[in-house]
Amino acid sequence: MKKSKNIKTKAELRSRAEKELRKRKAVLSMPPTEADSKKLIHELQVHQIELDMQNEELKLAKELAEARYERYIDLYDFAPVGYFTFDSSGIIREVNLTGSRLLGTERPRLVNKRFEFFITDEDRPVFRSFLGKVFERRGKESCEVTLKQSTFLTYMEATASPGGQECRAVLTDISERANADRAIRRLNEELEHKVSDLAAVNTELEAFSYSVSHDLRAPLHHISGFVHLLQKELIGRPDKKVHEHMAVIAAESKKMSKLIDDLLSFSHMANAKMKKRKVRLNPLVREVVQEIQDQMKERDIIWEIDELPDVDGDPSLLKLMIVNLLSNAVKYTRTRPQAEIRIGCKDGESEVICSVKDNGVGFNMEYVDRLFGVFQRLHTQDEFEGTGIGLANVRRIIARHGGRTWAEGEEGKGAIFYFTLPKAMKS
Repeated sequence: MKKSKNIKTKAELRSRAEKELRKRKAVLSMPPTEADSKKLIHELQVHQIELDMQNEELKLAKELAEARYERYIDLYDFAPVGYFTFDSSGIIREVNLTGSRLLGTERPRLVNKRFEFFITDEDRPVFRSFLGKVFERRGKESCEVTLKQSTFLTYMEATASPGGQECRAVLTDISERANADRAIRRLNEELEHKVSDLAAVNTELEAFSYSVSHDLRAPLHHISGFVHLLQKELIGRPDKKVHEHMAVIAAESKKMSKLIDDLLSFSHMANAKMKKRKVRLNPLVREVVQEIQDQMKERDIIWEIDELPDVDGDPSLLKLMIVNLLSNAVKYTRTRPQAEIRIGCKDGESEVICSVKDNGVGFNMEYVDRLFGVFQRLHTQDEFEGTGIGLANVRRIIARHGGRTWAEGEEGKGAIFYFTLPKAMKS
């Protein structure tokens, strides 16, 4: 648009100048007066000044154009990607410095060479197909090709020029990304193998614990039976130490039996089939609370139960989880004259976050990671009985429901145990 305007302006100036010249010739055909001479000199001087001003403007415009051109050349040549101009045969017509560096050849030696000579034999059909689509579809196309000289992967995008005789292409080195993708795939494969190995080990351990637990039951049953018989035989005998020893054996046998039961329960958690359905937490929690109260009539426990929502889950497993959590709260509030246990809940977007809060002995947050571990205990048997499997069962059950478990506490100030469950689907 600017060029045509300039042409029009020059033509108009030419026409006006010729008219002015004709007038002047007509005037000059008569003897010029002194006034005419002065006027002519004045116009010549004005014209000279105008020419000087136009020349200065042209000079500034040229310098600006040259600066812009140099900036364009810099942007073109030193871009972080390779710029190419191809004809329909894939012959390189133009290339920037980055493109020549990617191909490992000086720019003058690249012009009028076929680009496919610089890529691996396997990728030449890919490039030809890509180039054909660029000129056929007139839209943006892309492909990936491996360069022969450096054997790294590149990504090319191209679009046909308006005239349709050439196309402009951008070549990007994606070897680092490709290497990262390969590394991620390799790590994923290794992780899958490790997960598979871990699952196999877990299966073996569960089978082993189940087998051992069953194998221990029979001799333990015999020990308990013989201890009971011996205690009967010792009735009325004065040997106090023998009575004490027999009582210890009986108590330890009972603990062992409880440990085996818990171990079997934990092993069962991994293999138990889930029968998910809509579960009403409120009546389930109240049922467990009632069962605990019936067994702990001598304890002074204040229960606070919020309005609990419905969830999706296996009713049997969820009841076992609630039994373990509430029994844990009851146990660790035993040292309080009046225990306070609150079961709360709040809504998330797709899950519910439930909590069991107590005013018991609490725990040091430094050891929070040990709470849900198998056989992990923060107190001695003399302080609080237990096998260290209850909370591990809680975590396993919640994990099988796709939820999370965590805890917060402070020594002497109680604890809060949290778990999440998926919301019940609206019918």
